[in-house]
Amino acid sequence: MGFIALFKIFVKINAIKNISAILIFSLLVLSCEDNDSSIEEIVNSDVEWQFTNVDDSVLDLELLKSNLSELIDSNYLRAIAISYNDQLIFDHYKIGDADKRYPVYSVTKSVLSAAFGKLFDQELIENENMTIDAFLNMYDYNDPEIKSTISVKHLLSMQSGIQDDVNYIRSDTPIKYILDQNLLYAPGRFWNYSSAGTHILSAVFQKITNENPESFVKKHIFDPLEITNYFWEVDANGLSNGGWGLYLTLHDMIKFGMLFSNDGKWNSDQLISQSWVNRSTSKMRAFRSGSGSWEYLPDNEAGYGYLWWINTVGDNEVFSALGYGGQYIVVDKTRKLVLAITSKESSSISYRRKISSIVFNDLVPIFPAASPLNN
Repeated sequence: MGFIALFKIFVKINAIKNISAILIFSLLVLSCEDNDSSIEEIVNSDVEWQFTNVDDSVLDLELLKSNLSELIDSNYLRAIAISYNDQLIFDHYKIGDADKRYPVYSVTKSVLSAAFGKLFDQELIENENMTIDAFLNMYDYNDPEIKSTISVKHLLSMQSGIQDDVNYIRSDTPIKYILDQNLLYAPGRFWNYSSAGTHILSAVFQKITNENPESFVKKHIFDPLEITNYFWEVDANGLSNGGWGLYLTLHDMIKFGMLFSNDGKWNSDQLISQSWVNRSTSKMRAFRSGSGSWEYLPDNEAGYGYLWWINTVGDNEVFSALGYGGQYIVVDKTRKLVLAITSKESSSISYRRKISSIVFNDLVPIFPAASPLNN
């Protein structure tokens, strides 16, 4: 039996467990509009410690349970799932269920990175060093000469110099709002996180393909992964928000991570080239994490690739799609391990640091390297 068949069986079993909560909650919100984020479902405080597709001969399940408990006990956690050796071994929904679409915030950026990988695979763009003036008329904006030197690589690696002003989403002309602002520095000089910069990537993507990133991703990534229950916010002009705005189910977060843990292959189909997976998840910039705004990663030498975060666990490099408030898709290719975590937006910095410590110091290291038969 293949992974997809096993995955569907697992989903059906877990859906039955949640049916009572679903019925109760449906009565409470029958007359309300479900926008996936403004309404929180009933909190499920009971954990069914059932691990599937793995046993004590492979993994210390008591240690796994112990390490998961502190995270699950937190008031900020919404849901968590783990896949190992291409098998879903555990999930728990503290808020929501298998059908719930969770806001994943900047995890959206890593999905946009995957879409750009597909563009390179299809040779719709020559290379990352192409500048954005090949796609956008920079003379429509302030300081066109310097901004014309911004490359696709600068945007993918957060080195464009574009300010991180998220108010673009409130503007009637968001691209002009972003590009009319002064750059913080010359493109390529420093690393600076910018959701506004990734929205410019979304505009570049639309110019290259003549379609919205969401439409392209649906055809080339989500449909093959059987990801259908999702939502992607758009700006005032209908452009997919490149900085955030994607809503995914927990299992679909796992699927996206598994695509990358398998070097871009899903079953027998190479959805994204292995070369792009390797390149996009390699450090383009290194920095010290563990303090300030880097509470999502442990205190070690971390780095950034093409809209992916990279850090080291033992001898392995692990890469992650991270979103505001504690949204995680963590991938360890050596271990064939994927973790998906979604949290409340109101989560505290101490909670995010706790996630970081538990995931990278306690959870990931206890998994052995994947069997060669599964590589």
